[in-house]
Amino acid sequence: MQEGRRARGTGAGWKRHIIRQLKHRDRTQNARFHDVIHSYNKLLEKSTLLKQLTETIQTEPGSRFHDEAPGPPGVPETDGQQKEMEELDTYNGKLAFEACEMRARIQAQEDVMRIQNTRMADLSHTLESQINQKNQLLDDLAWIVATNADLKEDYDHVHRQKQGLEAEYQSKVVALLAITDDIMKRKAADAENQNELNDRRKEELWRRHCKKALRKCVSSDAGLEHTQTAGGTETSGSAEGEATVKKTRSQSMISLGTSRFMGTIRNVLGFSFRKGKVDLPREEPWHCSPNVCVLCCVPTKALCNKEVHESEVHAVQFSPNSRTVATGGADRVIKIWNVNHGMLQVCRTLEGSGGGITSIEFDPSGLQILASSFDGAAHLWKLDGKAYESLTGHTGKVTAAKFKMSLYRAVTCSLDRTIREWDLQKAACIRRISVSSYCSDVVCSDYYMISGHHDKKIRFWDSRSESCFREVTLEEKITSLFMDQEQGQLLSCSRDDALSLFDLRSSNVRQVFRADGFKCGCDWTKAILSPDGSYTLAGSADGTIFIWNTRTGLLERSLNGQHRASVNAVTWSMSGDYVVSVDRGKMAVVWSDY
Repeated sequence: MQEGRRARGTGAGWKRHIIRQLKHRDRTQNARFHDVIHSYNKLLEKSTLLKQLTETIQTEPGSRFHDEAPGPPGVPETDGQQKEMEELDTYNGKLAFEACEMRARIQAQEDVMRIQNTRMADLSHTLESQINQKNQLLDDLAWIVATNADLKEDYDHVHRQKQGLEAEYQSKVVALLAITDDIMKRKAADAENQNELNDRRKEELWRRHCKKALRKCVSSDAGLEHTQTAGGTETSGSAEGEATVKKTRSQSMISLGTSRFMGTIRNVLGFSFRKGKVDLPREEPWHCSPNVCVLCCVPTKALCNKEVHESEVHAVQFSPNSRTVATGGADRVIKIWNVNHGMLQVCRTLEGSGGGITSIEFDPSGLQILASSFDGAAHLWKLDGKAYESLTGHTGKVTAAKFKMSLYRAVTCSLDRTIREWDLQKAACIRRISVSSYCSDVVCSDYYMISGHHDKKIRFWDSRSESCFREVTLEEKITSLFMDQEQGQLLSCSRDDALSLFDLRSSNVRQVFRADGFKCGCDWTKAILSPDGSYTLAGSADGTIFIWNTRTGLLERSLNGQHRASVNAVTWSMSGDYVVSVDRGKMAVVWSDY
């Protein structure tokens, strides 16, 4: 009904509008032709008067016209009549001229009227179309208003639901934070207790091994002294003998240097671990299980400086038995070197990569090498045969490839923003994780994976799903990650020239290592921990090797004078005897403490 009233009101409105326009046009155009009409009326009046005068003249007796009609021919007209007729003819001509001018003006005004009428018709048509469009827009507006009202009602309902859910979410977040704080406090307390227990165990183990090593060395020296004096003097059971033994022990301990002392401890430990294997040949296979390093000594000097590749060297890794070391670089090959008394002797070259090598990893048995490459693949060599596999699927450079605590699983990361898990028996990808930033390095534990990225974040991934359950943000992008053997500490290197040591049990940063002169040389600079976890090692852009104490956080030593280019990677043998560093100038340097 309202729409019908609106339509009727709209129809009456445009009619009234047209009438008002026509009246306005009459007023404006009437004003324009007012002078013409007035002149025309005056001309009509003069014509009427002229007609009456003419008729009067013709009917008057004695006039020219009267005389001409009934008068006899040959009678001349008077001078007054002739003059009057001339005046009338002149006035009549003027009136005729004025009539012509008025007719021309009337014609021009009529032309203007026609143009105005045509324009009025066009405007009327335009007005009608505009009115129709307006009516259509009004209908659309009414539909939009009704739709908006419905949407507003739906929005209010959803908003009320959202407020209720937010209130519920906030309450759950508060409860979760309380639970998380409680858990973190318990974990921190447990971690602190565990760290103290581990420190006590390490100190006790170190004390027992030191006592055992000293007992072995001193007893050997005392035996020699007793042999030398057995022919002349009897020392057992007498005060003089006890004094001689004490003197001999003191002299042997004083004369025992640091390097010889540590070598003796390693020999004793190696003997204790190999005890019971008397049936083995003297030369064990190079891929046997490694000895355990109880204490590492800081390297002090370079034993070997050698050019190992045709171009810059990106990666280096000791085998588990500490007898061989593998290097890889931009020349697309991996070389395996025997470490003989601190000297490097090449024994094998592995080929097959289509790009430069970025990282190298030995499996726990030492029988396989897994390497990542710039050709978008990871390559697996089995050293006990000629088997070779390529793990393809990444669309960018593969920056790291690591064994996942198993001989048959591996994890790779790439600049294509993906992390992939591989079944090495099938050479097939079994899991793919997409991330939002370039991945520079990855490490694996029993239960989770840790990746470092160019967006300055370290991400922790559940091994059984694709979910990231924790993120840690640093000051600059990550270049490398390293996890100790006990899976309790994580070392990261970043482009802000800092190394960060995380306690994975308490999820806290234990130490941040910095030093004057240390500068991270590139986006793939590698930093490592010593096998016993006591030291942190990294190479600088100027070729200097920096070593920090992980307990104090202070710089322990810096080694320079051998590298002339930026150091890309370092590795520490599991036995603790050697450190090998490689640089962008094709060189590898072997360091040791003796």
